[in-house]
Amino acid sequence: MRRRAYRGPEDIDLLQDFTARQTARHGRVGLVHPGDIPHRIFNGLRREDPRELIHLWERGGDVMAWALLDPAHAGFDPQIAPGAREESPDLEHQVIAWSEETLLALLEERDSEATFIETDAFEADTTRGELLRTLGWIAQDVEELMLTRRPLRDIAPPELPSGYRIRTVHGVEEAAEVSALHSAGFGSSWTPELYRRVMKSPGYDPEREFLIEAPDGALAGFCVTWLDEMNRTGYFEPVAVHPDYRRLGLGKALLRAGMVAMRARGMQWAEVMFAVDNPGSGRLYRGEGFEPLWRIVLYRKSINLGS
Repeated sequence: MRRRAYRGPEDIDLLQDFTARQTARHGRVGLVHPGDIPHRIFNGLRREDPRELIHLWERGGDVMAWALLDPAHAGFDPQIAPGAREESPDLEHQVIAWSEETLLALLEERDSEATFIETDAFEADTTRGELLRTLGWIAQDVEELMLTRRPLRDIAPPELPSGYRIRTVHGVEEAAEVSALHSAGFGSSWTPELYRRVMKSPGYDPEREFLIEAPDGALAGFCVTWLDEMNRTGYFEPVAVHPDYRRLGLGKALLRAGMVAMRARGMQWAEVMFAVDNPGSGRLYRGEGFEPLWRIVLYRKSINLGS
């Protein structure tokens, strides 16, 4: 088994193919959607150099596991080939131990004030849960995530208030407007340059980012859709409506438009993940036919940096 650092965008296809094939063989438990890989790397780590935060474990040229560190949120995400648990029973322990050790070193280096580190596991992934508990991690009762799914049939047409319209992003020339919308929708801090880099990153396609325009041309909401062609499953990540335009049914319209487009591209299922403690998201997705698939549990471990 050989561990190496992420080399750059050329590894995106490798990681997506690994994830899609593992999902096809073993099911979705414990694995991200392939579209979530470029999203996490180029969106979630937008202020970081991913070559410093992502490592792959390979055997004979095949990916067996990979891990993404997120020092800004004092967390990490290990992805293990389910079949490797029998072939290399120590691998998962090695990946988690390496991730924890490396993350702690990064937090020390950055003078972080974090008092705990985080990771998560599918509730149904009892192997991961047992290992984390053995290593001193504690499952949390809050901030759980729910992965939901619905079949792509019987999709109601999008309904919009008078004067509103749905369209896709034109291209990088809209980076300033779209980045401002992302910031407003999530209370985050996007800049045009950061979102321009996302738009130029592997995996991004402006035809898969949907926008809602208000009658005056202002951008009122957006969603980004991703496709797993091997498993015929689309994925929403992220979805948001500008605070000034909420309670108008725009989130519902975005989901419907995205699902229609997914179905046109050959997808049979749509998935979306949301925080269980966000009742608005739960109502929106349940109202559009998404049903719980898997619960994802947050784990934390207390740390004492500088000691």
